[in-house]
This record gives sequence, structure tokens and C-alpha cells, in this order.
Amino acid sequence: MIKRTLFGCALWLVLAAVFPVNAQTMSYADAIAQLAAACKNDIARYCRGVPLGPRLKTCFDTNEARMSPQCQQTRGMVYTSISRRAAAQRNIGDACSADIARLCGTSHADAHLVECLLSVSPATMSPQCNQTFTDTGWRTERARQ
Repeated sequence: MIKRTLFGCALWLVLAAVFPVNAQTMSYADAIAQLAAACKNDIARYCRGVPLGPRLKTCFDTNEARMSPQCQQTRGMVYTSISRRAAAQRNIGDACSADIARLCGTSHADAHLVECLLSVSPATMSPQCNQTFTDTGWRTERARQ
């Protein structure tokens, strides 16, 4: 039950977070694992029995100052990374519109966008598009497969 609660808590916190950042993004699985490991005792101490959803995030927000420095630091790092990843995935069409037209032969982000951008050298992309594509996590996820 505690493992399931920790996993659910970490998942909800990761997905609910929206903070800007300038760091490399991490995978959702890595984010969940880091939160679960760093905040295990804090979750048990301050948020035991709090159901998943907005109340759990509220519990973390309310108790942030009392949570361990390790949990606070990890939580901030995870929130910023996941927020950057989500923003990049949401904005890839806008950030890469010229590159998509030039490199993929289309004027919009279609079903083959990821495959197209993976097939070209990062050096052929504009710096903004390359960074946005990197931040989506799609390049590293495909490399792991």
C-alpha cells in the first residue's frame, strides 16, 4: 500500500507541476523514481492517507517548509524538469515550424514529426528547434528503445 501510495503521489506531483527551468529534462519514470526515493519519509510523515489529486499537491505545498532539504531540492528539480519537458512537447510545432517545413516537407507537426526530426542531424536544425526537440525527451527516449 505504501509503495502504491508513494508511486501515485510521485506521479501526481510530477504531472501537476508547472515551473520554468533552464536544465536538461528527465524522463517521467526518472522523475517519479527520484521523488519516491527522496520524499518517502516526508510523504509518510506529512501526507499519509491524503488521496491522490489536488489535495496531495496541496499537502506538499502546505508542508514544503517542514519537508527534508533533500525532498525540497529533489521536488524543485523534478518540477522544473518535467515542466520544461511538457512545455517543449506542447510547443514543438511553433518552435520548429520553419525546420519542420524545410526538413520534413510539411508545414505542421503531423504524425511523422518525431521520426522526421530523429532522422536529421541536430546540426541541420536551428538552435531553438534543436533545444526544444532535445527538451521534449523524444530523442533520448527513442535512443533507449
